[in-house]
Amino acid sequence: MRSLLAALALVCAVAGAEEGAQTPPFITTPDEVVERMLRLAGTGAADVVIDLGSGDGRIVIAAAQKFGARGIGIELDSRLVEKSRENARLAEVAERVSFIEGDVLATDISQASVVTVYLLPFLIDKLQSRFQQELKPGTRVVSHAFGMVGWKPDRAETIRLSKPHPGQGDESTLYLWVVPAEVRGTWQSSDLKLRIYQNYQELEVEGALGRRTLAGAQGAVSGYDVSWEAKGVRFRGRLEGARLVGDLLIDGRTESVVLSRTR
Repeated sequence: MRSLLAALALVCAVAGAEEGAQTPPFITTPDEVVERMLRLAGTGAADVVIDLGSGDGRIVIAAAQKFGARGIGIELDSRLVEKSRENARLAEVAERVSFIEGDVLATDISQASVVTVYLLPFLIDKLQSRFQQELKPGTRVVSHAFGMVGWKPDRAETIRLSKPHPGQGDESTLYLWVVPAEVRGTWQSSDLKLRIYQNYQELEVEGALGRRTLAGAQGAVSGYDVSWEAKGVRFRGRLEGARLVGDLLIDGRTESVVLSRTR
């Protein structure tokens, strides 16, 4: 409960600041939450982590220091940008990270394979369309405390803090989304015809396999990986350009299939 109250207090403070009442508070992410965010995203040495609203740089620095990743922090406050650069130098990861003084709503994020955010809902709402349009399928987005409207997280978890942290309650909730490829439309192979409806990562599939009608099929897309299942039929595959390549399990029998997008 205290974590919810802390979040609500932060929302109210920023709302007041937008009316000129006060300056928005700078609240850091607890170190144990930082590490858990990066682990939830499956961060590794091949990743580029972009932290939106990077504050003192702790998430970007931890990504480089503990996970071997490269990192970019985007922060509007020039003083925090300078502090982040100094913190990176002290942590001996300055060659793997950089910090940009800029607006999170306008700065390029397309090179990220992991995006981390600890921002208020009105900012996340404005970023949501950018996540879909600019990030590559398979990019992982992790948010501390706040979700996204209409886009269900692929995973969510709540952790209890081991010690008090300024501006935080006694627990933190984290949300993970994997950016899905666009697979909506019609697809066809020699004997399989599909129409796929897509809402973020959730799929509804209708069609026919030979004379067999596929009704009520549900599925999901995670990055480029696509799966769906109807009564007696299951598909597991991957989007490769304009093709869906995978395996059909039909009444216990597996066969390979390649579907082409028809529109």
